[in-house]
Formats: sequence, C-alpha cells, structure tokens
Amino acid sequence: MNLSKDILDAFTLKGESMPLLGGQHTSVRVGDFVLKPIDTNVRYYEWLLTVYNAIHPKGYRLAKPVRSHQETFLYKGWCCTQYEPGEFRNGKLFEKLEVARLFHTDLAELSFQDMPSADHKWAKAHQIAWQKEGLLREITGDAYTILKDLLSGLILQDSYPMQIIHADLAGNILFDDTLAPLIIDFSPTIAPVEYAEAILVCDSIAWYGSRLEELHYLSQSEFVREMMLRAIVFRLTVAALSTHENEVVFRNEYECFQPIIQYLT
Repeated sequence: MNLSKDILDAFTLKGESMPLLGGQHTSVRVGDFVLKPIDTNVRYYEWLLTVYNAIHPKGYRLAKPVRSHQETFLYKGWCCTQYEPGEFRNGKLFEKLEVARLFHTDLAELSFQDMPSADHKWAKAHQIAWQKEGLLREITGDAYTILKDLLSGLILQDSYPMQIIHADLAGNILFDDTLAPLIIDFSPTIAPVEYAEAILVCDSIAWYGSRLEELHYLSQSEFVREMMLRAIVFRLTVAALSTHENEVVFRNEYECFQPIIQYLT
C-alpha cells in the first residue's frame, strides 16, 4: 500500500509501507511504526488514544500512539503507533487472564466520565447486553428469539464496580519469546472487570480452542455467571448486527457459544 507523502510526513515517517496481517487487514507498517485507518469519529478516537498513552505498563506491553505534527493522534483519518513484536497463540488462557488483570488494574486509575459515545455495532451490542437498549429492529428470526431468551434470564443489579475495560482481549494479546505480552487493538467500554474477563474466556472457548472447564479460571465473584451470559449476548448481538441478512452465519456463531450456554443454563 502506498501512503501519501502528506500522511507519512505528518508522523515523521520514512521507508517502505508493508501491509500487516491480522485485524481488518488495513494496518500498514512503516519502519518501526504502524499506521491504521480510523473511522470518522475523531473525538472518540482522540480520547481513546489519549487514555492509551496515559498508561505506563508493567508486566505487559502496549504499542504506544504517536502524535502528528499537529499534536493530535489522528491525522486525516490515520493514527500511528509504535511497532511492537508479538504473535497470537492459541491456548495460554491462564496467562492471558493474568495480563488482562494487570491491564485492568492500570485502567482502573483512569477517569471515564468524559468518554465520548461511540456509534458502531460493538457499542450497540454492549448497550443491548447491558439492557440499556432493547433488541434492534434489524435483529430478526432465530437471532431475535435466541437473544430474547438469553436476556430474559438476566436481571440488572443495583450497582456494579464500573471502570474502563478492554472488551476484546481474546485475540489481542500477543506473545514473544523474550518480551512481555503485548496488548493491541484497545476496544474500550465502561463495565465491570468481570465482564471483560468473561468476554476473554468465552471468546477463547468459542473461537480459539480453549476447554470448557477453563471457565473456572474466572474470578468466582457474585457476578460471574451473569457476566458470562452478558458476554455471550454481546458477541451474538454483534453477529446479528453484522449478518442480519444471513441466518446461517449467525447460527454458526451461536453454535460456537452453545457449549457455554448449555453449561450456564
């Protein structure tokens, strides 16, 4: 991919651009840096990258963002981060949970009162999983019936310990033989830490070959079963919003999470 000289100059980058595998296949490496296109919600992503930049990790690594010559983290739809080595590895669920807990301990120190709202399908799915919105009109058929049934077994408590969390960690903790684990693709929402851990563990079992009995790695808090159900509602809602015209795709996703659902219900 050939990036414009304007974009490269904005982040003081020189060198050949090389597409990176993984994610949405839109990121580009230039030397020791990575450029990634960002959607139009500039205020949200400036906030996100500012939060990311405020963390000083210990026991794990972050690919820190780089400011443009305008002192912003976004420039004409692109952000830049430092390149950090690492690879995804199946399994290692206990280690991934340890990394997640270190990261969330650091995130707990940050204020979320000024977090801008997001309008993507993941944000909508979190709202539905937390019963802040009803099921949307585009969710129909089997998806509607399954999600309505799962939500009927969930009751909101009076209060939860809320903070900024990373809601998509299962595929975004990378490992290196000598360096600390690397967390990438920060996907923030405001929720209990138990919710983030439930998403990590349920995703790992559904998608990455972890064993059902590894559910016991989760903290046995009063919220643990509830958080697992909300995590599954979140993922199935994302699938429904992504594929509302393709029932087969939603059904395949549902089958991935079905062993956990059966265990919980």
